[in-house]
Amino acid sequence: MTTSAVKNRRRQGIDRTRGQFDDILEELTHRIDVPARVRDKVHDAKETVQVKTDEVEQQMHETEETVQVKAEEVEEQVSEIAETLEVAETLEVTADEAAWQIEELADEVREEVPPQVVAYVEPLTVTARQRPLPMVAIAVAVLLVLLVLRRLLRRNS
Repeated sequence: MTTSAVKNRRRQGIDRTRGQFDDILEELTHRIDVPARVRDKVHDAKETVQVKTDEVEQQMHETEETVQVKAEEVEEQVSEIAETLEVAETLEVTADEAAWQIEELADEVREEVPPQVVAYVEPLTVTARQRPLPMVAIAVAVLLVLLVLRRLLRRNS
């Protein structure tokens, strides 16, 4: 081996060692450069926080929309219930008034009818209160018969 070949080998060895030292030096510099590492970590943390903030804002927006829809549904149901209650109260008042008028008319009829008839009709009124539908049907039938008789009498006159 010639001296130039030995010199070349040594030079290559020195270059390799320098390359290794450069890599080691760069790694050590990076490890020793704490402010740069902190800046990198702060930057990464900021990005993570921003991504999470965006996700939370999106979820809040979606939740707000859902709550708004549910509130509108509840408001609509409350309105329907209020209307139903108003109708029920009106019907209750009307039913109370009708019951009062019926009671008044019954008292007037009792005063006008002879006592023998009252004794006969009183059990019928108790039955009518217990089972009103058949009594209403009978009353309608009697009225229809009376109307038919009235028409027949008018035609014959």
